[in-house]
Amino acid sequence: MEISLVGAGYWGSKVAKELQTIPNVEQVEVIDIKEGKTLKDINYQNVILATPAIDHYTQTLELVRQGRNVYVEKPLAMTAEQCVDIKNNIQANQIVMCGYIFMYNDRFKKVKELLPKIGLIQHIESNRLNWGRYQKKISTLHSLAPHDVSIINYLLGYHEFENVICIGDNFTNNTQNDREEYSFICNNVSVKLNLSWYYPEKIRTMSITGEKGLIFWDEEAKTIKLTTDIWQSDRMNYNPTTETFAVESNPLRNELLEFVECVHENRQPISNVDNAVNVAKNLDLLFKSFSHN
Repeated sequence: MEISLVGAGYWGSKVAKELQTIPNVEQVEVIDIKEGKTLKDINYQNVILATPAIDHYTQTLELVRQGRNVYVEKPLAMTAEQCVDIKNNIQANQIVMCGYIFMYNDRFKKVKELLPKIGLIQHIESNRLNWGRYQKKISTLHSLAPHDVSIINYLLGYHEFENVICIGDNFTNNTQNDREEYSFICNNVSVKLNLSWYYPEKIRTMSITGEKGLIFWDEEAKTIKLTTDIWQSDRMNYNPTTETFAVESNPLRNELLEFVECVHENRQPISNVDNAVNVAKNLDLLFKSFSHN
């Protein structure tokens, strides 16, 4: 299989390195936009886009109209309307995949496996914090939240977010917010997102509270904690049972394997264009709610 990788920056370099380990990938050409190359320089049918998010819509649409198979880093586009436009141009048997990398994380698979143990989900809280790597053209919402929204849509099914409350700050005189917090309701479940690239350490955690227990996913520690026996008669148990699962994973490799296998098997990926449209719809709701506050 031959692949054209568009983008040779921070993420593109990671993708290029990982592609060397993927079976059935014989040739990889790198199209470096910063060196003046364009999509017209692409020679192969299968394309991976690792370019700035603000460019995804126009680049993906052009490639889709050319009939190429495309794996584009998240987000697919900046708005739901743009995502729908891409979807409407997809041809029969064409593969279009969006890089919601946590969908391919083995730790997320472990979370899904443990869900029956905590009962009906009542609350989800996510912290996606880091120092730097802020972007001038998009806020933390479009840079970080697509991961969380894709996970929430999967866990709770796609539902429009309701009762959105949001706050944000701009510490770096950037044109976009460096930190944002969102609280909302999804399918009768309360959800909180804490997003920042102005935080002194890297934190990637998600807690899922159910009627019978809790799951705590710490991506940096590579662990999943399951807490059960949280109730003792009619009061909280202050000594509940907690199990810790250490789970190794290479989600980028898993994601690239999915793209290659989808092309070979002519099937649609887990993070397909319909998934991307639903994520974009809820991102639009959060963005518009913030704009109106």
